[in-house]
Amino acid sequence: MPFNFNAIYSVAPDADGGCVGVAGRWTPQLDETVDVGWLIGGPLEKAGLSFKQLELNAQVVRFPSGQETEFGGQAAYLMRIFGIDGETVSEKPLENTPDLARLSDDAALKAKLADYISANVAAVDLGVYEIPDEFLAKKVVSWSTFGSARQANHPFTPLFQPADFSGLDYSALKLLRTPEALVERLDNGACQGCHQAGSTAGFHFIGLDDKTTSPLNRIEVGISPHLHAEMPRREAWLRATADGNEPNHLRPLSFAPPAAWKDAGGVAYAPAEMAMPCLMPQDAARFGTTWQCGGGTVCTALATASGVRTKLAQCLLPKDSEKMFSGHPCLTGSIASNGTQPFNDRYSITGQFAAFATGISRTAYTCRPPKIGVPAGIAYRGCNDTDRAFAGFKPGKPMPNEICGLVGGKKFDICVATNNFDQCLGGAVNRGNRPACSADHFCREDYMCQSLPPDTPGIGKVKGVGFCSPTYFIFQMRIDNHATPWSRAVRATMGAGFGAAEAE
Repeated sequence: MPFNFNAIYSVAPDADGGCVGVAGRWTPQLDETVDVGWLIGGPLEKAGLSFKQLELNAQVVRFPSGQETEFGGQAAYLMRIFGIDGETVSEKPLENTPDLARLSDDAALKAKLADYISANVAAVDLGVYEIPDEFLAKKVVSWSTFGSARQANHPFTPLFQPADFSGLDYSALKLLRTPEALVERLDNGACQGCHQAGSTAGFHFIGLDDKTTSPLNRIEVGISPHLHAEMPRREAWLRATADGNEPNHLRPLSFAPPAAWKDAGGVAYAPAEMAMPCLMPQDAARFGTTWQCGGGTVCTALATASGVRTKLAQCLLPKDSEKMFSGHPCLTGSIASNGTQPFNDRYSITGQFAAFATGISRTAYTCRPPKIGVPAGIAYRGCNDTDRAFAGFKPGKPMPNEICGLVGGKKFDICVATNNFDQCLGGAVNRGNRPACSADHFCREDYMCQSLPPDTPGIGKVKGVGFCSPTYFIFQMRIDNHATPWSRAVRATMGAGFGAAEAE
């Protein structure tokens, strides 16, 4: 059952001469790999820390693709915060996350929250606001798939109309230009909004697997695209603070790409990579600082949702591209939102946009449907001998978009119903092309970077490279009691080049 507990500690604001001194404690005197003592003797020294809270993010239910054939599966995540004082445990409010039910029923409280937002719009713009506890929820559930588009993950949108904030002055703000952008900023700053936009299956820090985990199901990249992009911002903030300079306080939307952070204001976003989130032109126009898609990709809407003003969009190949690769989404759709029962949201496929009509794309790739567990569908091509030899991966050359990884398809779910899961899995998982991924090249929403087994022939050519799998193909992300696939039958099937058969 995938879940995260974060133990949060705080430092007294006047410790070590204030923020400058505290920031300086995070700078090791030697390289961290040499001087490991700097961490526990410096910023994490127990005497200088006080426990603040324990934060929980746990997957509590998953509906498989066989049940959610259009979505390609659904999952729900419980989010809570606890205070611990001796033997006393208490619930704490979720930061910047509104109690939607209570505010919807209390017009006066809702109006008071609107007044707070209006009075603190500059702080909301920078992302450094703290909504008072009286407005906040103590328990929420976030939803995937298509999490960034789901109404349940946009808690401010049903509370406020843009007209509620139309009288504010946006001219001096850095990020927000319109009332629509203000509400979207608030949605993204809520717990469920942040953890379903720029995340990996609702998490930002999954962690890596150790040797006790089956080599068929190890995670290659244990952090989300958001955390990857966020770390340089935090490092720049830390350096500026330690040097006594005014740091750049702007915290971007959680699905923004990495950026070059400058003291006291300037920011230059890198172009978003293939399959990474973007804002459609009409949505981007609401914000003062946005980014462009790079690498010849085009911002393309994958899904719209009723009751949500922004679209789920990703930087994808144009329709007429001859550079199609396995794993590229091939279907678009719309979500009919059920405000009080998100598990009853319904996704409908509305079109196919990937290039399957011209040139090599017409014969080389098929569009695999969500019912086999692949949200938004995937372009697919089986591995040939050249793919199995990783011939396209050369030192000093850009990483190809696809790699000969592992595939499963609908047989993966069928194995759950058998009395011999290991043997069933041995016949269900084979070689097939998938998107390539690495520590700085991430998978699209609803997919995560999985490792190739260490005995894969030729694996030395692709060190540090994994393949993008639908999130719930990976055992660690499922809660339906999979057995550990350690049987000899599985290892025999996966060894010796994994055989020639393809599952899809």
